[in-house]
Amino acid sequence: MYRAIWRIKHDNRIYEPGDTITGLSDAQVKELLSMKAIEISPVFREEKEVAVTEYSVSQEDKENTIDQMEAFRKTLEAMKRPELISYAKKVDAAIDPRMRNAEICDLLLEDAKENGVDIESLDEQSLMFFALELNCEVSSEIERDQLIATIDKKLGEYDNE
Repeated sequence: MYRAIWRIKHDNRIYEPGDTITGLSDAQVKELLSMKAIEISPVFREEKEVAVTEYSVSQEDKENTIDQMEAFRKTLEAMKRPELISYAKKVDAAIDPRMRNAEICDLLLEDAKENGVDIESLDEQSLMFFALELNCEVSSEIERDQLIATIDKKLGEYDNE
């Protein structure tokens, strides 16, 4: 389940910011998450049972080799400036406040190539976006620790290839 951040029209219905959205396709979720138009809705399991939406990877996607750095680059490009700056601080990357977002992305990508991607320093939305870019099979209800473990496992598969 997702919560609208922007006003969104889906299935002939208008969702205002804060509304819960269901029934999105994988492609729609990926696109809306990359635009930061939606966010993953917090899970309140005690209050009610929530249907879990599974994201499956098509056979064509499984056959294509995913470049983890390309996936990380796309994740960085989808992040907003405050998220980029926060991530840069967490990984001790020296950025100048006058840098443009594209320059910050380039700097963080170079840092990731040298030191690896610090997935634990990413925020929840960026983690989900990165997982989808890596073609991980994840649900909207996945806990942060499970999401990190799934991404870690996927990155380990690339290292073994």
